[in-house]
Amino acid sequence: MKKFVILGKDMKLNEYKQLTEEKQYDILWDKGVLIDACMQGKVKKLLYAIDNFFVELWCDIFSNKVLWKLSFKQGRLLEKYLDKYPFEFNDNIEKE
Repeated sequence: MKKFVILGKDMKLNEYKQLTEEKQYDILWDKGVLIDACMQGKVKKLLYAIDNFFVELWCDIFSNKVLWKLSFKQGRLLEKYLDKYPFEFNDNIEKE
């Protein structure tokens, strides 16, 4: 299997989407960082970060077969993961 790597350069989402499915998976497994995972019925949803965009995989929990894959930068698909991690702004930060 031939690997596709761009040395010294962050991959952009549009570059990723132009690749073949096989090369997209090669990059996902080589460069992707698992950010979050959740279960919904018989589907495991995995969120990966690659450089400045995200890839969401839906996998069957029994066969581990990928059912769906979507790459994106922002929006509702990302927000559903961010909503799981509440955060507060700290207004008490000392100003110099």
